[in-house]
Amino acid sequence: MSGAKRPPSPGGVPLMGHGLAFARDPWSAMREWATEDDVVALEFPGRSMYMVTDPHLIERMLVSDQAQFTLSRAQRQTFAGIEDDAVTATEGERWKRLRRALQPAFEWSGVRGYGDRMAERTAAHVADWEPGDRLDLWAEMRQLTLHILGDTLLGVDLTGDEAVVHEAADALVAKTDFRRPGQLLPDWVPTPTQRRFDRAVGDLDDYISAVIADSGPGDATVVGVLLAAHERDEISMAEVQDNLAALLLAGHDSSAVTLTYAWYELSRHPETRERLVAEVEEVLDGDLPGADDFDDLERVQNVVRETLRLYPPAFATSREATEAVTLGGYALPAGAQVMAPQWVLHRDERFWDDPDTFDPTRWERDADRPEYAYFPFSGGPRHCIGMRFARLELVLALATMVDRVDLDVSVDEPLTFTPSLSLRPESDVFATVREV
Repeated sequence: MSGAKRPPSPGGVPLMGHGLAFARDPWSAMREWATEDDVVALEFPGRSMYMVTDPHLIERMLVSDQAQFTLSRAQRQTFAGIEDDAVTATEGERWKRLRRALQPAFEWSGVRGYGDRMAERTAAHVADWEPGDRLDLWAEMRQLTLHILGDTLLGVDLTGDEAVVHEAADALVAKTDFRRPGQLLPDWVPTPTQRRFDRAVGDLDDYISAVIADSGPGDATVVGVLLAAHERDEISMAEVQDNLAALLLAGHDSSAVTLTYAWYELSRHPETRERLVAEVEEVLDGDLPGADDFDDLERVQNVVRETLRLYPPAFATSREATEAVTLGGYALPAGAQVMAPQWVLHRDERFWDDPDTFDPTRWERDADRPEYAYFPFSGGPRHCIGMRFARLELVLALATMVDRVDLDVSVDEPLTFTPSLSLRPESDVFATVREV
């Protein structure tokens, strides 16, 4: 640490520090702060944070020096009360134990078997749409991805129970909204937002308990995998419960966000949609896609990649330093809260030509950029365990839809986002179904 100095700090305001700018427009604020240096010090009411925007330093945090960093305090607080016993909110040996218990359900050999059902559910969903229908696109994609999750990983029909999961997800987003006046209050303070959250968590817990009661440790689902681990005394029932809650919430929300933005961009770039349709027709010849078609759907993959670049569902990854460290020549103390924002790296002109433009063809060209200039599923040992499932789902669902429908998406521009734990649209996103 000899010779290391404190990172620069962009200008803030008295009392609020950088919190006011972040609450108003975190996306613009982070990009502006990143112009100061690759490591900057930020002050928010009640806490300090460091933002890192060098891909090589991020690789150190997430991979090569990951032992010096652990789950951040902010992430633990985010999931407090709903995922305390899940892989999303645990660390150390306990996190490793839970990750091992979940891993068999997410191996590619098993995930690829869900492909047919993903496409079948998508085809059935869009079959209900008629030309001229005006859809709430975000709501439609949430319904679709939740049912795909139920049909595949959980082995349950969620028809009629969607509101329980959606309300829990919405309550969590509301609780973690950066603009919420009670954001800094402890959870035991009975604010309206906290009371809503507590009710939604109770209802979700009841629903998950019913799913568990109807499942067994031999079932070929995530529920069955977790119950088998519980039967071997590897995890507790509370850990079974909270990991299923985490899966239900993040497992449908992130995919719904991505499909919503993919359609938004396809509507704005009809030439890209035409290229997609041509590829799908050539590869599938009227059939539904399956896992065996994944590699051949290259243009669809590139649309998904580009959508995840511009609209990463988790727009920032956070860690906490377990000891004093030096990053980029700057000294960070033990306990430092560190944020690595995908939103900034994915739009950094050092690594991307015309970074704010939606251009799936950029993925057809070789590019010499650092690995962690693009990390929509985080990275290192704590990368998203559902990454393979999500990629397969997004590609097969999008291929199925573009082969059957065309959507004219309308948004009151500019497109805005909810400043919370996921990149949900704050703007209303509507779509009119057109003849194909």
